[in-house]
Amino acid sequence: MIAFGLAGRSFPINSVSSVYTDQSEKITVQMIKGSENNGTAHGITQIIPHYQMVAINLNTGDKQWTKALANRETLIGTFMGGLLVHHNDGETGKLSLIDIQTGKEKLSKEVFTKKHKHLIDILSNSAHRLAILQDKLYFEGIDGKYYQYDGKKLRENIEAEGYLSTFFFVESAIPHYYASHDQPLDHEDYKEISEYMNDVLNEHSIQPFANLDPKVLDVNLKHKTAIVSYRKTKQPNAEQILLFYDMELHRIIWEENIGRVNSEQQNPGVRVLKHYLAIQAGDEFVLMDKETGKELLRYELRWNRPVM
Repeated sequence: MIAFGLAGRSFPINSVSSVYTDQSEKITVQMIKGSENNGTAHGITQIIPHYQMVAINLNTGDKQWTKALANRETLIGTFMGGLLVHHNDGETGKLSLIDIQTGKEKLSKEVFTKKHKHLIDILSNSAHRLAILQDKLYFEGIDGKYYQYDGKKLRENIEAEGYLSTFFFVESAIPHYYASHDQPLDHEDYKEISEYMNDVLNEHSIQPFANLDPKVLDVNLKHKTAIVSYRKTKQPNAEQILLFYDMELHRIIWEENIGRVNSEQQNPGVRVLKHYLAIQAGDEFVLMDKETGKELLRYELRWNRPVM
């Protein structure tokens, strides 16, 4: 089945959310965007965006479910036993909850509003000041105050402003970092992460790739490791190499070619799971063994099928 029903057209795909999983890490879900080239009018290329949530069963490698979304909808993360989606309804913000197993609504916008009216009454129409950390939703309300919500109790939290600011800075440096490292951080933590990233790129074993656009995709300060990508050549459409680096041993543990990442995605995204790495590679999703780097699964997002 074609994911977007647009066979034969230019249609690069990129991920617009982190990868989320059920508790057993058997199902992954991400929100993707497909950019349809609808031709040129008056010298201007017409690009039509299409959005979709895609769930993949990691046991079988097959599609679990898909769900079309609009450009005003944002997948925030796992919360209250489901997937939390923010809806920009013009001047107001709404929330809904999706079942991660089936893709069906557990709580529609209307039902969520009735059950959690005290939250919705102060929710902004922007999803950029929302973050889920350790099963709590942190956000800036329309009244300018900062809050946390655990699914039942809503309360002001002056620390939430710092958490959200740090969330923005860290995610700008390492996209999807919080999906793998679910804890509130402050500015000092961000400084430590930034310095660690620079140290990784300055390592003697990483320096040979300095002219090949190396990117730090994840860091683990506790275990002194990092995941780094670089291009095989200087060509913009070059294949991407992923490596796992140990800062204590000062050496590359493994190194694998994950293929080309399209210009829409630009750089691969990584979600670190217990045993695996979930790789967002533009048109494809790749599952790798965390210890060895061995590719276990590759899934074509446009065609909604595993690569055989």
